[in-house]
Amino acid sequence: VECEVSSQVEYQLQAIWGVSIRELHLALWKPWSALRDASLNGTLLQGNAQYFTPPRSRQPHGEETLRLSLPAPELELGTPPRLCYPLVIFLTRTDTRELHPDETVALVNVVHIKDSVCTLPTSILAQYLKQANGQLSCLKQLYLATGNSTNYDEMGVSSGLGPALALAEPCPNNGSNTRDALVASGAGDSEGSLWNSAGEQLCVVCQYFPLSRALLPCRHTCICASCFGKLDRCPMCRSPIKSYFCIRGEEYMPPEKEINSCKQRARTQASHWLHDWNDRLTDFLGFTR
Repeated sequence: VECEVSSQVEYQLQAIWGVSIRELHLALWKPWSALRDASLNGTLLQGNAQYFTPPRSRQPHGEETLRLSLPAPELELGTPPRLCYPLVIFLTRTDTRELHPDETVALVNVVHIKDSVCTLPTSILAQYLKQANGQLSCLKQLYLATGNSTNYDEMGVSSGLGPALALAEPCPNNGSNTRDALVASGAGDSEGSLWNSAGEQLCVVCQYFPLSRALLPCRHTCICASCFGKLDRCPMCRSPIKSYFCIRGEEYMPPEKEINSCKQRARTQASHWLHDWNDRLTDFLGFTR
């Protein structure tokens, strides 16, 4: 398995093969200190996995391709529904500085590997972020206006530490279950997508301002801040808009006073046009003003 990895901090990478699904989720909800110590001591998921690749300590680096090889002829995963994940990749911070409670301290990648029993393409099944305060979040893909999300089958397995262009949803603590580009426009943009001279994809509604808001819960990233206030449904899938979050700055928007001034000017122009049209109609019908 080849992984595209980048990191802005010192970290340790460890691949664990044939991991018990239940034990993995129990381990992920442990306090960060316990998870870190188990990872650094080599006791992480001991007794609950089939094979362990020796951990690799790395300094911060840009995107690199790392190859992970199974240290045995094959995994014994049984027939579906399976109780084991084929591969789990842990990227754990090792820098010793004091961390803010909200900082990301580990990225966990759950990977499916195609075999003769389960022939689905090799891909990332789930990605989890662990924060220093113990919070666990699941990364979800965004969908850009082109309609393409990240294509793991074509791009390979991507992972990294640091902020991600993806939606991190908190996981419920029930024991059962942002810049490295985890989301891109994908291969082969549709002909309908528009871009400005700065290389920014434009809002699908006004086609003037760059898109900047990801809509929830559908996660389509297709509109600008100006058009957001005019819509109650996603223009891509028509699902109701419950909330949103920004994927980029919205400095392109004019100040609020200027927006209000433009609106007032537009209302005044419309009023003058209506009065003028009314006068012309009155003269045409022969009525006295």
